[in-house]
Amino acid sequence: MAEADGWSVFLPGTPVAADGADFEEAVEEFMRALREYSEDWEDRLRMVANHEHLWPLVLFVAMSSDSELASWVYGKES
Repeated sequence: MAEADGWSVFLPGTPVAADGADFEEAVEEFMRALREYSEDWEDRLRMVANHEHLWPLVLFVAMSSDSELASWVYGKES
């Protein structure tokens, strides 16, 4: 989503979001946020009721390389 100060990227239904000065920066920050969320989920959030249903996302992120994750975020086939 374009904003006055740059771009925001978010995944509806999750607490994962990121901002950047341009679209590419926002996507890089978003990928970092996905990886951090996945780590937090494994460490402590997996048993929290409003997070436990996100296990498929966490598994997908854990199994994806950076290029695969970027392709998914950009909506491109690898």
